[in-house]
Parts: sequence; structure tokens; C-alpha cells
Amino acid sequence: MITWVERTKVAIAQTGQNGTAKTDETAAGRLLAVSSVPAVAVTELPERLSTVLAVPLPAVLEKHDSSIAVTEDPDRWCWPHSQAMSSSEIETFQSRLSRFTDRGLSYDDAERYADKLVGRDRELDDRRLCVECAHLQVRWRCGNWKAANAGGRDLSRDFVLILQRCPGFTNALA
Repeated sequence: MITWVERTKVAIAQTGQNGTAKTDETAAGRLLAVSSVPAVAVTELPERLSTVLAVPLPAVLEKHDSSIAVTEDPDRWCWPHSQAMSSSEIETFQSRLSRFTDRGLSYDDAERYADKLVGRDRELDDRRLCVECAHLQVRWRCGNWKAANAGGRDLSRDFVLILQRCPGFTNALA
């Protein structure tokens, strides 16, 4: 029975110059490596050759090239195409994280609530947390409690961390 290596050697010997440019047989494991570069007309079309080591010049790249698409639109594969956050979502997340820790939440709690709000924004939910509001003051006090119908100036920690619709809400991060 003839092996594929022997058939390849016969085919290469028959094609001569019109076949591959070079074959290399190694002693280890009797492997045969065949170069895929044609023996003729290599110098005529160098921009069409593509190898692992060759990187085209920026002028050669075409508009549909994926490397250009990534630099032109870094959010290409983010939400809504995947669960990954886009650049604007990351900026908003970081702003919320800073705001929430400034308002007295631990870093872990602030991160959890900021992440929860990413999902809220994606679902186009119009409810808000009091910690997002510009009227929330230190010690969980609402500076706009009458317009908010809060029932009083002092709010509980649990209340300011519940998604709700508030007529007195003003976004602190806008």
C-alpha cells in the first residue's frame, strides 16, 4: 500500500517546475513539509502573497479588513451583540462606582449596584436609585423630599437602594 507521503513525492516529481518550489524531508518522524509558494511569478504579485510573517502596509489594507474595523469601532462586538460592556457603558459604570462610594457604600456594594444599573439601562427601565440623584445628601437625606413625595427628609439605607420612579429625581451624573 502506498502512503500519502509517497504519493506526494511522486506528484511533486511529475510536476517539476510548475509544482511547489521546495520540499523538505526531516529525519524525525519522516515528516514531509511542502512550501505553498509557487515557483514562478512570485515577484510579479508580491502584494497578493500572504504568510504568517508578512504584515501588509496600511495603504494595502482594504476597508473591509477586520483590523481597521476594530480601530474604527472598538465597541463592534459589545452590547447588543454580546454581554460585553461598550466604552460608554464602562465610563458610566466607573462614574457610578465613584459616586456610590462617595455616598457611603462599600466598594463591593457600589460595584454590585453599578453593575445592576448596566442591566437596567440595557432594558430601558426608567426607574432610578436615590444614590444616583443629585438631591441625595450625606446621611441619606433627600434635598428635594417634597417634590419626591418621600414623606420626610431622612431616608433609610434600604430605601435609597431600591429602584423606583421619583418625580423629584435629578441625575447627578448627567
